Amino acid sequence: MQTVARPFTNPRSQTLHTEHWLPDDPRAVIVLVHGYGEHSGRYRHVIDSLTEAEYGVYTLDHHGHGKSEGKRAYVDDFNHLVADLKHYVDEVTAAHPDLSIYMLGHSMGALLALAFGLRYQDQLAGLIVSGAPLHSDQTVSPLTLMAASVLDRIAPAAPLADTAPVSGLSKDAAVRDGFRSDPLNYQGKMRVRTGVQINTTLRAVREQLAALRLPLLILHGEADPICPPSGSRLIYERAASNDKTL
Repeated sequence: MQTVARPFTNPRSQTLHTEHWLPDDPRAVIVLVHGYGEHSGRYRHVIDSLTEAEYGVYTLDHHGHGKSEGKRAYVDDFNHLVADLKHYVDEVTAAHPDLSIYMLGHSMGALLALAFGLRYQDQLAGLIVSGAPLHSDQTVSPLTLMAASVLDRIAPAAPLADTAPVSGLSKDAAVRDGFRSDPLNYQGKMRVRTGVQINTTLRAVREQLAALRLPLLILHGEADPICPPSGSRLIYERAASNDKTL
């Protein structure tokens, strides 16, 4: 199996880290989209499972995440992440014109995948979302939201909100320890604009769900303390997809 890591230049001339894994005769291609504060390297177990099932897998570290350049975990405009993904998916599609392209996103990556899917549905054969944060704004205090709206104008990169404790990532101690010890993960407070942009995007996606017609596989842990499972139920209820599974 061919494994390739290479730099990728996004539309704003920033360098992002990408990798891909290709079985000899892939049945389809999956673009894997990682979550907030982490990087695509945390998904090697998922990649191994998919490639063993003869799927090609493409990943990229978002700007400000993992091995990509940029201020750590800072999202100045969520539309930039969507544009990066579009640019990357265009390259993947051009490299595999005869294969179906699917997208798999987890947590913030699920939000990004949904935002991408709503804009570019015809470019994907299906969408897989895991731990979608469509109701994560419900876990933020009104005081924090108010402070963020003010600080967004004067100190957008300032760390403000405590993120969920690492204990909420998994019941598996090895997973929690691995996250803490990985220098590519961001473990500081969420930056003001990052939080504002995530909340702005999830509200927009909630309003547009009825336009989503892609085949959907929606996954969510019912005990998830970080992203309420009700957000995934909302996707299932509102999406217009004829083929959808929760």
